[in-house]
Amino acid sequence: MRLDRFSPAARRTVVRAGVLAARSRHTALGTGPLLLALAEERPLPGAAAPAIRAELDVPPWRDRELLATIGIDLDEVRRRAVDATSTHPDDPALWRLERSRLRPLRIVLTGPATRVVCDEGGRKTLEVALWAARRGGRAFADCDDLLWGLLADGSQESVRVLRRLDADLGRLWAGLRERAA
Repeated sequence: MRLDRFSPAARRTVVRAGVLAARSRHTALGTGPLLLALAEERPLPGAAAPAIRAELDVPPWRDRELLATIGIDLDEVRRRAVDATSTHPDDPALWRLERSRLRPLRIVLTGPATRVVCDEGGRKTLEVALWAARRGGRAFADCDDLLWGLLADGSQESVRVLRRLDADLGRLWAGLRERAA
């Protein structure tokens, strides 16, 4: 799996999701950061980016609390590490999406001072997006294909967040099916 199999907008979305996952309390790239990055890239009916961001807020890591007791701000350390390695950490040209040869179910997104492993939901989302693009006869997966991947499994965090926000999932699916026809 490679990042260059995604359209420029979808590539920006995946990279942004990786940055969000690395800078937040998430330990892996899952459907939550992917949904938020997609909502930042393009409007999603009934699910604005600020509302999604609020829904994804989780308690802080224990590491953050422990480091704070000795005066170290973990977020500041991460921000400085990323800034020191690149003037544009969100630049997709500086990022790679790779599947492990030894562990084929492991997909890793690496970029400036960042390495994020995709969790099961994130991996499935990216794989479904690439499948949807091939099914539609397109060479590159785009943002609609990423949305297809996010909605494909109703048990994923992305779908739970959209349901809590009362987003019209039927309308989102209808738009995707209409495009596929």
